Amino acid sequence: MLTIVLLAKGEGALLTLQIRNLEEGSYEKFVNVLIAVLLITACGGTAAAPPAHKVVATRTTDLNQISQAAPAQPPGQESRPEDKYACVINPDGYCIFLGMPHGAGLKPNTEHIVDGDEVFLFSMNEAVAVNSAGEILQARGTPAFDGDELARHLEDRMTDDEKAFHRVMAIMFPIRNALMYHIGEVSPAEWDELVSELEIRGIKDRTFTDGATPKDNYYGRKDIFEVAKNPKGKDIHHDVMKFLEEAGLYFLCHVTSDNFGQMLQDTHPEGHDPCEDAKITEKIPF
Repeated sequence: MLTIVLLAKGEGALLTLQIRNLEEGSYEKFVNVLIAVLLITACGGTAAAPPAHKVVATRTTDLNQISQAAPAQPPGQESRPEDKYACVINPDGYCIFLGMPHGAGLKPNTEHIVDGDEVFLFSMNEAVAVNSAGEILQARGTPAFDGDELARHLEDRMTDDEKAFHRVMAIMFPIRNALMYHIGEVSPAEWDELVSELEIRGIKDRTFTDGATPKDNYYGRKDIFEVAKNPKGKDIHHDVMKFLEEAGLYFLCHVTSDNFGQMLQDTHPEGHDPCEDAKITEKIPF
């Protein structure tokens, strides 16, 4: 028997919760009860109600089956908290990022959204990128963020630029997972397949490491993979994140309209024109 004793705040009462021989499948119920008790005691007897109309997207969420519809105009991604990345050298010598991998992505050369075990979840034409609160991401240049996932939601009312944005995110999620979390498991052949859409468009073909400052340097597709495979004990998260952010922006420049490209320039935090930086001579859409 497990006995938990709690003092109810402000009441002076002693609350005792006894758990006897938890049956299989009862742990979740126990945890839920315990959380409720803690909330009640911490708040003087009243637990705060959850926010209304919040769609929480898990890794296989189907937004079309949830009664609360996704907002027509989701909050701007600029309101998301500042992302502070770090990676830690693991026993195998890889610099593994803190955080959680994306739970799903677009399988290369298919229209299938799959999970980490490559189990089919839904089709790309039903997929949207959502944040950790379940809100559909606004089509902008803000890079992928920890907690972003893919959810099932029909794209019927979306513009071509919005559809292209969500496809880019679905392609970039597995690339992000490979560099940040699963680099030890990814073979060169698998990496080439993951970045095949970048290769088609000549995105990140080159490496430059002779800049006056580290900020001026950048890695191409092949070299960032080699750096991630052998970081030589260094924290390489700046190099990885720069590759991912720039690759995502250049990708968007190829597959969206000129108006969208202008928006990318207007909203760039450093005032850059990413589509000019990408040196695109001919757009290659999806």
